[in-house]
Amino acid sequence: MRSQLGYCLAIFALLSALNVVGQDENRRDKYKSRKLSSYQRAAPLLDDAEAQKTADPSAALSKVQEALAISIANEDRASEARCYRLLGEINSQIEEWKLAAENFQLAYDILGKSKARAPDYVKCVQGLASAYLELGQYNLAQQFDQEAITLARTDDERNEARLQLAEAYYRAGDYPNAERALGEIHTAAGSPVDNRMQNLKARIYARSNSLDKTKPIYQNSVNTLRSAKMPSPQEQQSLNEAKEEIAAVLQEQQKYDDEIAIRQQAIDYNIGTNNLAEVTEDKVAIGKALSKKGDDAAALRELQSAEKIADTLKDPAAQSKAYLALAEAYQKAGRSGQALNTYQKYSRAVEREQEQRRIRVEEKSELIRKQRDIEALSKDVSIGQREETIAQQTVGQQRLLIYGLLLIILIIAVTSYFIYRSAQASKVANQLLALKSLRSQMNPHFIFNALNSVNHFIAQQDERAANRFLSEFSQLMRLVLESSQEDFIPLAREQELLTLYLKLEHYRFRDKFDYTIHMDEQLPVDAIQIPPMLIQPYIENAVWHGLRYKESKGLLTLNFEAVKGGLLVTVSDDGIGRARSAALKTAHQKNHRSTGLKNISERVAILNKVYRSHYHVAVEDIPAGGTAVRIFIPQSHQK
Repeated sequence: MRSQLGYCLAIFALLSALNVVGQDENRRDKYKSRKLSSYQRAAPLLDDAEAQKTADPSAALSKVQEALAISIANEDRASEARCYRLLGEINSQIEEWKLAAENFQLAYDILGKSKARAPDYVKCVQGLASAYLELGQYNLAQQFDQEAITLARTDDERNEARLQLAEAYYRAGDYPNAERALGEIHTAAGSPVDNRMQNLKARIYARSNSLDKTKPIYQNSVNTLRSAKMPSPQEQQSLNEAKEEIAAVLQEQQKYDDEIAIRQQAIDYNIGTNNLAEVTEDKVAIGKALSKKGDDAAALRELQSAEKIADTLKDPAAQSKAYLALAEAYQKAGRSGQALNTYQKYSRAVEREQEQRRIRVEEKSELIRKQRDIEALSKDVSIGQREETIAQQTVGQQRLLIYGLLLIILIIAVTSYFIYRSAQASKVANQLLALKSLRSQMNPHFIFNALNSVNHFIAQQDERAANRFLSEFSQLMRLVLESSQEDFIPLAREQELLTLYLKLEHYRFRDKFDYTIHMDEQLPVDAIQIPPMLIQPYIENAVWHGLRYKESKGLLTLNFEAVKGGLLVTVSDDGIGRARSAALKTAHQKNHRSTGLKNISERVAILNKVYRSHYHVAVEDIPAGGTAVRIFIPQSHQK
C-alpha cells in the first residue's frame, strides 16, 4: 500500500515538474520574442500612446502594455520609466490618484537624480506633486513642487510650479505661505498663469476674511477672461473655484446680497461662454439665497428660470439639482400639482444621472483592469528575463541551476497566489457594484409609487391631505436617498423610515387597514446595522396586494425581535392572501413581477455571497387569512 502511494506521489511530482517546465519555456518564449523585436519599437509605441492618452485611453494602455514588455525585455530603463509615467498620466485623467502616484513614483525611482533634467523626470515630479495634492498629502505635494521649481527650465514652468505650491499651501490652510509663494510669481498681467494666480489670491483673501480685497480681484478676473479670445479650461475652472469659495464665505456670514451679486457676475460671464450647466447651478444657489432672505417670490422666479435652462441641457446632474430645488419651492408655496410634476422630472433626471454614473464606473473599471493586466505582463516578462539568465549559465553549475529553478517556482507560486487574490477581490468588487446598482434602482421605483399616492389625493381634490402627504413624503424621500448611499444603516434609522412610510400609506388607505409596530426592547437599535430598504417592499406588497382588496378593515403588524444569531423581522397582514390576490390580477399584472421584490431577492443573494452571511426570507400563508413574511438578518454588522 505504501509503495503504491509513493509511486502515485512520484508520478504527480513528475507531471507537476513537466508542467512547470512547460510554463517556464512559455515565459522564456515570450521574453525572447520581445527581446528579438526591434530595439526601437518601444519608442513609436509610446509616441502613439502619448497622442492617444486623452482621446482614447484604452488604446493608449494597449500600446503602453506592449512597450513596457519590450522595454523590460531589452533592459531599456528610459523607455520603461516613460511607460510608468504615461500610466501615471492616464490614471490622473480618470482621477485614480493613488495609482497615479504609484506609477509616477516608479518612473521617478528608475530615472533617479542622474536624469534630473530629462523631460520625463520633470513630468514625473510635476505628476507626483499633483497626485499628492489631490490625495491630501500636502507635505509631499509641497516637497515635489519645490523640486519642480528647481528643475524648471523656463519662467513659465517656474511660475506654474510656484502656483501649484501656493495651491498646496492654501489647501493645507497655510495662507501666509500661500501668499508668499504667489508673491514670487513674475508674469505678465492677463496671462493664463496671472489669471489663475489672481483667482487663488481671491480665495485666500476670502478665507482670511478680507472680503474688501476679494471682490475687486474677482471682478478683474471676470473682465480679463471675458476679453480673452479663448480662455483655457484651467482658467475657467480657476474662476469657478474662486467664485464658489467667495460665495461660501459670504453665505457663512449671511451676506446674501453680496453672494447674489458674485453669482450674477458669474452668470453673465458663463452665458457668454455658453456654460449653461454652471449658469443653472448659480441660479439655483441664488434662489436658495433669496429664500433665506425671505423673498420667496423672487426665489421661485429664479428657480423657474433655472428649470428652463436645465431643460435644454444634457447634464442630468445639473438638471436634478434644479428640479429638486424648484419642487421644494413649489411645495413651500403650497402649489402641490406643480410640485408633483417637478418631483417626477427630478426622479427621471436622477435615473439618467445614475445610468451615466454606472457607465463611467464600468469604463473606469475597464481601464483599471487593463492596468492590472499590464502589471501581470511586466511580472511575466521579468520572470522570463530571470529564467533566460539562468538558462545561459554553464551546464556544470547544476546545483546553482536547481536552486534557481526552485526560486522561480516559488516566485510563480507567490505570483499565482496574488493574482488569485486580485481576481477574488475583483469578483467581490463587481458584486458590490451590482449591489449598489440594485439599491439605486429602488429609489426611482419607490419615489414613483409614492408619487402615485400624491396624485391620488390631488385627483380627489383633497389639497390639505396632499400638502400634508407631500411634506412628509419630502422628509421620507430625503431619508431614503441618504440611506441608499450606504451599504448598512442603523436599525433605528430603518425603523424611522418604515414608520414614516407606513404613516403615509395609512393616509391613503386609512379605511382599509390599521398597523402596529413592535420593537423588542432588548434590541440595541443604534448598534445593529442592516441593509437599507430591505423590508419596505414587503410592507408595500402587504398593503397593495393584501389589505387594499379586503372588504373589512385589516391589520398590518411589523415586529422586530432578537433571535439566536441575529434579528427576525416579521411583516404580517390579515388581508386576502396570496392565492386570492393572484386571482384578482389582470393578465398584464400576471406577466409583471414586482420590481421591488425582484431586486430584494437579488440583493439577498449578493449579500450572502459577498459577506458570506445567511440572510433569509420566508413567505407563509396564514390559515385564518393573510400572509406573513419573515426576514432573518444575521448579526454580522454591528458597531
